[in-house]
Amino acid sequence: MLSSYPHFLAFIGTIFLLSNGGYFSHHVFSYFESPPNALQEESFIFGHNIRHLITFNTPPQQVSITDLLTNSQDYHQQLVAVRGLITQPELHLDETELYLDFVFRLSQGNHFIVVYGRHDRTRSAPSIIINRTVEVIGIFWKEQDRKGSLIFNVLEAISVTPHPSQIPGTT
Repeated sequence: MLSSYPHFLAFIGTIFLLSNGGYFSHHVFSYFESPPNALQEESFIFGHNIRHLITFNTPPQQVSITDLLTNSQDYHQQLVAVRGLITQPELHLDETELYLDFVFRLSQGNHFIVVYGRHDRTRSAPSIIINRTVEVIGIFWKEQDRKGSLIFNVLEAISVTPHPSQIPGTT
């Protein structure tokens, strides 16, 4: 029970950031790799180090997959919004059964990028369904070392929402 307490506090912190208009990421950046438009926060509650939460000063740039692939250095570690069609989705439940780790291809015509992230199942059902058009807001990585493997041109998702929005009056 006590081991899940820090996760609950991180969830509360996430709600605080969202209610105050910030964009956040679950990714823990090192000092050297923090995106230039990000503020990094760290909390200590009852002696427990709660994960770093990243908030961004600016809204995401709306870009196409072609732009990301053609000008990858310009968008490296930037917050972007990309729309496309989900293909080849994979969802994996983590050991706590509270989160889904996901990966999928986001396609626009003949071009695609790989999107990965984590979805909190306590907040909603995931919008990750094959052949669904979505908007992904996340951090673009031209190159990233993930547990000893170098990956190129990927998007670390902060949010995945249906496009056009299914909420009346929004775009």
